[in-house]
Amino acid sequence: MTQDKNPEAVVPTNKVVQLPVNLPLEFIPLYDWWKKSGSQFLIQTGIVLILVISVLGGKQYYDSTIASANKELLKASTTEELETLVRNYGKWKIGNTARLRLAKSYFDSGKYDEALETYNACISKGAPVGFAEVAVMGRAICLEAMGEDRLVEAMTAYTDFTAKNPKHFLVTQARMGQARILTLQGKKDMATQMLETFKAEKNSDPMAEMAITQLQGVIARYEPRKAFPMTDISTVPVTAPATATEQPKTK
Repeated sequence: MTQDKNPEAVVPTNKVVQLPVNLPLEFIPLYDWWKKSGSQFLIQTGIVLILVISVLGGKQYYDSTIASANKELLKASTTEELETLVRNYGKWKIGNTARLRLAKSYFDSGKYDEALETYNACISKGAPVGFAEVAVMGRAICLEAMGEDRLVEAMTAYTDFTAKNPKHFLVTQARMGQARILTLQGKKDMATQMLETFKAEKNSDPMAEMAITQLQGVIARYEPRKAFPMTDISTVPVTAPATATEQPKTK
């Protein structure tokens, strides 16, 4: 009994590859590899080439952007120009350098809320190398300038700075800030004593010693404003304004 053969189940025969005429024998393995894997090789090579071009292009773009930002930073002289710099380059490292200048510009203009916010952003985003302490000190000075409601925060900021940076050149500013706050809190004697002790430590720094001496003079002359008691308002003498009907006396 014979079995029916499926005409579709025919085993394919190996296709004969026609070699190029005059192909040297030593190139036959290479030719065979090229026929089997050449297309895949070209695709992989193209991908690598695209990546290399992208990296080189990215570096060129980065260098160009940094050069442009540095040029604009050197030219910027107004608050508006610095705001534009931060807006355009805030995500780059140079953006925090612009933030430091912008915060100082806000402070000089009396915009303490904006200055504090900008110093905080600079600290949180990572101040430029060597300038982190400048941002921390700027924040403390802003808090002090914002008045009585923020003096406790300012004192904490100054105290933390002196504890963490005892040898930093800005430590003199921190000590003087502590003394100013103590004075405003009615602790002039404590402020004076603290400055005397610190001035003795800075006897080899004429500039710091002179600044401390000047502040001591300001503190010595300082007298707090006396709050007017509302309960005594009836005791305040009141001078009635002259009426229109009053005529100057004639001789």
